[in-house]
Amino acid sequence: MNCSEARVRLAGYVDDELSPGERAEVDAHTQGCADCRRERSAQWFFHRALPREGRRYAAPPALRRRIRTALRAAGDAAPPAPWWRRWSVTLPVPVLGGAVAALVAANAVLLAGLPTGEERLAEDVVAGHVRALVGSHPIEVASSDRHTVKPWYVGRLDFSPPVTDFAADGFPLAGGRVDFVGGRTVAALVYARHEHMIDVYAWPAPASAREPLEASERRGFNVLHWTAGGMTYWLASDLEMAEMKRLAALLEARRGT
Repeated sequence: MNCSEARVRLAGYVDDELSPGERAEVDAHTQGCADCRRERSAQWFFHRALPREGRRYAAPPALRRRIRTALRAAGDAAPPAPWWRRWSVTLPVPVLGGAVAALVAANAVLLAGLPTGEERLAEDVVAGHVRALVGSHPIEVASSDRHTVKPWYVGRLDFSPPVTDFAADGFPLAGGRVDFVGGRTVAALVYARHEHMIDVYAWPAPASAREPLEASERRGFNVLHWTAGGMTYWLASDLEMAEMKRLAALLEARRGT
């Protein structure tokens, strides 16, 4: 099977429409073809993950806790001043109580539907990674030499990103590009691992900011992020999570030297 034949079948592959024999042929081809493997990841994203996520939004635990706390606080608060007495028509107390309860419930529903700042960053990171996978220029400066990649960012960013080649550890630096996350321009360093592409997004954070490593899966891609040493890091890839954590550990160890 060549690349043209494989790509014709990828839509059917991600939609489970191929026979076992056809799936085996696609698997065999993508095992040795990085371009078709990236195309398969992109097809999965658009055919499976995006429609599924678009039908619903599940509020994260932290947001649900904040809503419950706010509702308890509203229930414990002293009754508000009787503003209705300024009106010529006095409404029955049960009607007012029902209206207030409905207003609180409506606000809670609205809050539950809003993504947190962390959720929005994760969406931006995965969207940037997918754009790079399906685009024609996933790398703007292609080099494994940090002395080539790091100076390339001068004038393109308002900070100097940490750039290290981890080829000796199995994660060679492939290059970098500029991307946009959370409404700002960030560095996107590109690493390779067994034909997989890992995007490492980095931008400055307050020197005192500390956030532990957090791992998640979003739309078929693994995502890691943490903040330390005046820098925020986000990683996105279809690489196995254990391997991504190895790269995260290397980045942290290099930061500490």
